[in-house]
Amino acid sequence: MATLAVTNTFAAGTTIVAADVNQNNDDIEAFINTTPGVVQNDIVDVLGDLIVATGADAVGRLAAGTDTHVLTADSTTATGLIWSAAPTPTTVTVADTTSATCSVALFEAETGNLAPKTDGALDYNATTGSLSTTVFTGPLTGDVTGNVSGTAATVTGAAQTAITSVGTLSALAVTGAVTAGSLVAPLAINPQIGTTYTLVLADAGKLVTSSNGSAQTITVPPTLSPTDFAVGTQIIIQNIGSANATLAQGAGVTINSKDSNKEIDGQYAAATLIKTATNVWSLIGALA
Repeated sequence: MATLAVTNTFAAGTTIVAADVNQNNDDIEAFINTTPGVVQNDIVDVLGDLIVATGADAVGRLAAGTDTHVLTADSTTATGLIWSAAPTPTTVTVADTTSATCSVALFEAETGNLAPKTDGALDYNATTGSLSTTVFTGPLTGDVTGNVSGTAATVTGAAQTAITSVGTLSALAVTGAVTAGSLVAPLAINPQIGTTYTLVLADAGKLVTSSNGSAQTITVPPTLSPTDFAVGTQIIIQNIGSANATLAQGAGVTINSKDSNKEIDGQYAAATLIKTATNVWSLIGALA
């Protein structure tokens, strides 16, 4: 800060005239008016008081405000300022959008004046109308249209009271027993006209027919890899031709039947293969 310098100094015994005093007063006034930072310290009274402009070349005091209050402009007051309570968010202004990436608004509680928040793990695509997140927890009602690729839907929850497939369900894998009050499904048929045939996984639960005019041999294969016939698999074999079909055991396969008979006995006769263990089958029906 600048140093005040006065024109006249007075020592004891000095004769003082009015002009000398006036000159010193002029020096003091000029110093105050031209030196930045020179204020009267008695303007403020307590911790937090503010010195404010009350007009051109005029200063005043704004008393300290209440804790947590904020300074707000108010042209109706002498200082042009007031202390007021901090505002709380009560209105959120939103606008429609077609952006592919939008943030979903979140709040810390269910009620009250709360500031909005976002979470990068929850996004909305306004272009496609899709909501994406990493995990969904809770009951899901309505239609399930598929997984992320849109090709399949997997139900992994507890027992479901009703699952409906719109259109053709190409395959349904069930581990364990299926209990149904009424199960209606057409029996798929695999017609064979050659003299030899080896069963494949797709024959499970089907009717395999033999229509060759000569004897036909149908072989039950050993354990298949990577997927094998499940224990309990049933396959029906029927003669519809004039010659009989005979069941043959693949390497390591055992077919158990009455009197070890494995030939289907006559035209339109049939027998059922049932897998009872690994590479072990039972054959029951019209056998010769």
